[in-house]
Amino acid sequence: MTQSGDKKTLRVLIADDDPVVRETFRTFLNGETHELVMAADGAEALELAASLLPDLIFLDVIMPVMDGLEALSQLRRKQKTRRIPVIVVTGKTDTTTLLKALKLGATDFIAKPFLRADLLRKMNFALLNQQQQNKIAEATLIDNKSTFISGDAYYRMRDSFILNFENVYLTMARIISLQDRDELKTLLSRLIDSVKFYQFRGVKEKLLKVLLLIKDDDWEEALETVEEVADIFKELRAALPGREG
Repeated sequence: MTQSGDKKTLRVLIADDDPVVRETFRTFLNGETHELVMAADGAEALELAASLLPDLIFLDVIMPVMDGLEALSQLRRKQKTRRIPVIVVTGKTDTTTLLKALKLGATDFIAKPFLRADLLRKMNFALLNQQQQNKIAEATLIDNKSTFISGDAYYRMRDSFILNFENVYLTMARIISLQDRDELKTLLSRLIDSVKFYQFRGVKEKLLKVLLLIKDDDWEEALETVEEVADIFKELRAALPGREG
């Protein structure tokens, strides 16, 4: 991170072979607070990361010469780059790819196409440390099932839950990658309370299905069901007011 006057400039490396996607990043992050560095493949991204030491890296999964997952693996093996936050860019909500990326050391993911608000939220989240990220995911869930909230406050909380669900999804994916049944059961129990409180149709049933699947060690189908839940919240997020750009 460089500093110009009183403003801190975030150096962001973006690796994507699609010039349209690179231009989207440029448009969304154009300004004094971002220094953008572009790469068209994983090998170029590795060279730039080692020489420039960016504050944050976006890696597309599918690229020529070297794909994003291989580039991520090499970034994590090098002393100079192993601690740089990396957001993997995917074509859709793909939990299988996300699990591979998490095992290789990815910080987060973002699915294309994305809005500027999504991009900035992901960047802010990725720049937090793991403990801070966990606190945000925890804060998204409802603790008190008897909480009574009505009117505008309820709907603001509901919208906030929709916006921040991806943080919970990321936590679920990390737990699934470890196949930690007890921790996932605890998280699912709290998540079920939350979706009941906010009255999200069809979500509770899918989460209950995940509980049954992990009881039978069917992690593959549990993963597919979690992805279905993530897709529901992606649609809900897209439908929120003010989400057109």
